[in-house]
Formats: sequence, C-alpha cells, structure tokens
Amino acid sequence: MKAAVLYKPGDVKVVEMDQPEPAAGEVLIRIQACGVCGTDHSLFVGGFPAVFPVIIGHEFSGVVAGVGAGVKTLVVGDRVTVDPNRVCHTCDYCRMGSEHLCENLCSMGVHIHGADAEYCVMPETNVYVIPDSLSFEAAAFCEPLACAIHGVELAHVRTGDTVLILGAGGMGNLLTQLSARAGAAQVIVSEPIAHRREKALENGATTVIDPTRQDVDTELRKIRRIGADVVFEAAGNLRLQAAAVRYARRGGQVVWFGCSPMDGVIEINPYYVNDAEIKITGSFNNPFATARAIRMFANGKVRVDNLISHRFALADYPAVFSTFGGPQTLKLMVSME
Repeated sequence: MKAAVLYKPGDVKVVEMDQPEPAAGEVLIRIQACGVCGTDHSLFVGGFPAVFPVIIGHEFSGVVAGVGAGVKTLVVGDRVTVDPNRVCHTCDYCRMGSEHLCENLCSMGVHIHGADAEYCVMPETNVYVIPDSLSFEAAAFCEPLACAIHGVELAHVRTGDTVLILGAGGMGNLLTQLSARAGAAQVIVSEPIAHRREKALENGATTVIDPTRQDVDTELRKIRRIGADVVFEAAGNLRLQAAAVRYARRGGQVVWFGCSPMDGVIEINPYYVNDAEIKITGSFNNPFATARAIRMFANGKVRVDNLISHRFALADYPAVFSTFGGPQTLKLMVSME
C-alpha cells in the first residue's frame, strides 16, 4: 500500500509499505479521507515529539475492509471513523476515568502508524460506524470536533457568556460553533487571515477582529467592558497564550487549546492570576466524545462544508506542509482515492 511516512522533522515521503493485517479484536480500514491538523504540522517542524518513522495523520474516515478474530460489532463494508488514541485501560489514569491521560497512550500518527495511507488497523473499541448521510470528508472531522467538544466542556461555557477565540483555523471554527451552541451571547474571533474571519462569521461568530490592524483588548472591551468570560487560544501561539490571561475577566476561564511547541515557555504574572482568580486549563484529546461528534454531524448541529480549502491526493502529500497556514488556507484534506 501507499503511505505518507514522516522519517524525521522536515522529511516526509510517500512510499510503498506492506498492508497491515488485523489481529484479534482489530479492524482493517480502507481509508477514504484524512484531514491535516496543527499537530501534524507541529510534528513536521519538530515542535511535537513522535516515534519515527511513522505514518502521519489521525483525522480520518473509511470503510471496514477486514476484521480480526473476535470482532462482533463491525462487518466488512461498514462506513466508519475512529478515535485514534489507544489506551491501556489499566493505569491509574484510565481507572479514574481519565483515559486521555493514559500513561501508556499511543496516538495514531504520533506513536503508532497513522491514517495518511491506503489502509490502517485499529481496535474494534476505537471504531465507530457513521451514517450513510455523512460524507467521508465530513466524517474525517469527527476527531477534531470531539476534541473541541472536550475543550468547550472544560471551559464551562454558559448561556449568555462572552467567548473570545484566538485563531480561526479548523479548530477555531469548530470552537466558534460549539460556543454558540452552548449559549454564548457573544462569540468574538480574532484571526489575522481574512478568509478565516469570513468563515468564522458564517459559522456563528458575532464579531471578528483583525489583530494586524486592531487591538484585540480594545475591541473586546468595547463589547464587554470587563473582558471575556472564556478565552480559547486555538492557534498554539505562545504570545497569544500569554495574552489570553489578560483578555479574561476577573474570575474568567482561559483554555490553552492550540498545539504549542513542546519546549515553549511563556511569562505571565502570577500575582494577577491569583488576584483576579483566573482559571487556566489545557485541553488534550477527545475523551468519550467521538460518538457525540458523530451525532452532532448527523443531526446538522455543526457544519464543516465551508472549512475545506485545499484537497490533496495521497501521492502529493509532501506538498501539504508548503501549503499549510497560507493566506487562503483553512482545513487541508487528503484523499486516498
């Protein structure tokens, strides 16, 4: 089979590999579509740790092409998406209900082979059937939507809240929609790329800010004098992560959602955080949210039809990262057909 393999930061090639075979309890999936995300880009530039060489990619959908012994809930031909994180179910974190923090976590495209390939295998427990009404490209958004669901739940967005989202890439646009669905009265999105600001407005933002021409804090306080109830940093930008603390109102919530560099360091004032009782949390992975993401898509509660800006054939995968982050880009999608 063909697969896009990341050998080290900056070195990705499409190569021929042996097709995997499903072991007992595993499912073989013929992949149809795989999205490109900020984690993939961080892996490529060396900002996120990985086990090399590895087939990159983890946001995907496909069709069951084979099943291993003991698989009972899936059959060949099922249309599916996947939670790409294998967990051990036995460590202290798994047993306390925090499987996404598993001490033995193995994530597709990072620690184990991923989905920018013609085939992959995953445990039956990680595979979810999708409805016929859901396209393969839309189903490839189930993993990022599940991550966004987790982030919004951590933020405790309430009816009537003012939410500020820093960054309107694919994740920022999903957070925009979910914040509006959660009842936020104001969803303010700051994004330097005009194309992405336009999509944020289509997806429920009440106000957009161009931080290259407008001061974010000034524009925010025109809308809510005391600052935002919730601030999402969705770009993985260290400067924005530090600034987010000052954009939140006293007693407000900051969620560092974007994938920042593994060796990145920011400076914030602990006196201010304590005095203003700012709550800061990270948001990691997608615990117990994949089925909910599928239901959101199936019932038309979230749209992604306007988020795909570029499509690539698997054979052209090395061109992905020279395109990623450009002025007319949003979600990049790889097709295996």
